[in-house]
Order: sequence, then structure tokens, then C-alpha cells
Amino acid sequence: MSQINKNLLSFGLLFLLGLIWGSSFLFIKFTVLSLKPLTAVFLRMAVATLCLFIYLKIKKIILPIKKKDFINYFTIAVLGNALPFVLVSWAEISINTNITGIIMGLMPITTVFLAYFFVKEEKINFYTFLGILLGFVGLFFLLDIISNKNINLFPHYAVILGTVSFAVATIYARKIPNFNPLYILTGSTYFACIILFPFVFLFEDPINASPTNQSIIFGIILGILNTAIGGFIFFKLIKLTGAAFTSTVNFITPFVAVIWGYFFLNESLNSNQILGFLFILLGIYLVKKSTDS
Repeated sequence: MSQINKNLLSFGLLFLLGLIWGSSFLFIKFTVLSLKPLTAVFLRMAVATLCLFIYLKIKKIILPIKKKDFINYFTIAVLGNALPFVLVSWAEISINTNITGIIMGLMPITTVFLAYFFVKEEKINFYTFLGILLGFVGLFFLLDIISNKNINLFPHYAVILGTVSFAVATIYARKIPNFNPLYILTGSTYFACIILFPFVFLFEDPINASPTNQSIIFGIILGILNTAIGGFIFFKLIKLTGAAFTSTVNFITPFVAVIWGYFFLNESLNSNQILGFLFILLGIYLVKKSTDS
């Protein structure tokens, strides 16, 4: 493959991944209209697991099942799948998809911030510090506490907690020896199903639920497109271009979430929230600039 074709493929996959992951917030909103959060996430994980196991079967790849593998699958399942997806799904019952998408866009900043305290090798320079600061200032404006003192912040806190959970999962994944993304993706979605299953029946009674066809369809789409295919493209990009280039998808997903929310749900941002969005994007840029150098 020539360098030009490789670059075209890389940018094409990057924008495709941004569209896929950015659309997940819209699809979650449609899913939780009649499916409760735990059930919605279980459906998503079950469909993704089925797709990934079919892929492994076709490729004749055997998933490692040693004790250390189980520990890694379980940890990523909790921190990178079950907990953040349930928190975001619950939050989207009451808040806009554009706000959710922008807050989740803080993930790179959150990861670097937490890594500084828990990873010995992690250092923070001036650009990193400024990026983290701008990210948190942007979050303050995005929540719009000043002009809307009666706002219910609990759903926003849930998304922030979900972002932190993703960040911790990312830091943990960095420490896995001989990290194989396909194994982790498949094993963690499978374990997420096992973890979620008892909680679904304990708290939500899915047998007596009456979800609409729309919610079920979008739940299946989330499993196939946003989890299985999105994850596959993500890891393909890392192999093709490296982690630094792939991480720029974080600039695309919030924009997609905002655009989809505007056109399909008539969502909009006020002036404070737009300012917060810009602060967050600048913060992501500065953090990425410092980690690439």
C-alpha cells in the first residue's frame, strides 16, 4: 500500500469511527425511551459479544482464558463497559445527547489527569496542565450552573463518573502485558453480560417490560455498530497509525453528538455551553500536543 493510500485509509477510518462513536449518544437516547438502562446496556453487550465471537470463530482465533486474562476481562468489563454505559444510559433519560457527548469528550484530559497521580512514569508539563485546566473550566461553563441555578446536576455527575471510569479503564489497559485489543474487547463485553445479567432481573424486571421496536432496534445497532464494529475500527487504526493519531477521534465525536442532537432531537447549546465546548476542545488539543511531543 502506498503512503498516499495509507493516509487516505487512515483519515477515512478516523472520520468513520468519529461518526460511529459520535452517533452512539443519539442511539442511546432512542434506546432508553422504552428500555431501562441496565436492560439497554445488557442488550448492547450481548449483541456485541455475539458479533465478536462470530468473528473469532471465522478467523479461527481462540480467546485466552488463563487466570490473568479473566482478571483483565473482568476489570475492563466493569470500568470500561458496564459502569460507564449504564451511567450514560441513565443520564440520557433526562439530559441532552449533545451535553453527554461533550462531557465524554473530556476522556483524554481525565485520563492524563488521573495517570499523573497513579502512574509513576506520567509527567505533566505546562501544556498538559493548561489543557487540564481548560477542560475543567469548559465543564463548568458546559453545566451552565451560573445562569441555571435550578438545574438537576445528578445526571451530569453520572456522565462525569462514567468518563472517569473509562479513563481508569484506559490507564489499567496500558499496564496489561502483551496487550491484545481484540481479546480485551471480546472478553470484556462477554464479562459485562455476565456482570449485568443478575442486576437486570434484580432491578428492572425485563420479562414484564414492553419495549418498542424502535428501542430494541437501536439497542441492537449499538451492539453491532457502536461497540463491535466501532471497537474493531479503533484497534485497526491503532495498528495502522498508532495510538496518538487514533486519539484524535476525541475531536470528532463531540461535534458529531452536537450535530446529530441538533438535527434529530432539536437540541441546542446556549452561549455559555458553546464557550464551554470550545474550552474543552482547546484543552483536548493542548493535552494531545503535550503527550505527542
